[in-house]
Amino acid sequence: MKTNLSIVITMKSTLILILSLCTGMAVSAFSPLNTGKLPIISPETIKSVVYQSITTRITEKSIILDWNTSSEFQNSHFEVERSANMKDFKTVALVWDGFIKEGSGKKYSFKEDNKVLKNRHIVYYRLKQFDLYGNISYSSVVSVQHARTP
Repeated sequence: MKTNLSIVITMKSTLILILSLCTGMAVSAFSPLNTGKLPIISPETIKSVVYQSITTRITEKSIILDWNTSSEFQNSHFEVERSANMKDFKTVALVWDGFIKEGSGKKYSFKEDNKVLKNRHIVYYRLKQFDLYGNISYSSVVSVQHARTP
């Protein structure tokens, strides 16, 4: 029969293990740094998506934005945002295909008509990523441009 103290220790050790698996941090119950209190980890401290690459390319008719993630955790969705000046971004698409549970990574692609470049030489894109808690993070900005003909 377990005593109340051993149940509390078991529960604490289990929680520490779960937290360390979710956040990649190693916390030992017997560490000299352990104050007897559980580490405070809020949803804001967990990075939902780690990007491996974000690229753009242009074809005769389309602009294609490709991105790869190396890991995802509690990813709700992405918004693809476009700008002509790198200041004013507008959402042009929603991508709902992320990993809600832990995933090792994924390939994504967004395609739009290259007529958005009609009066511009360059267009900028970024990804606005939402986790299950409503936290938002942004990718780096990438661009695509027309090759000017003399």
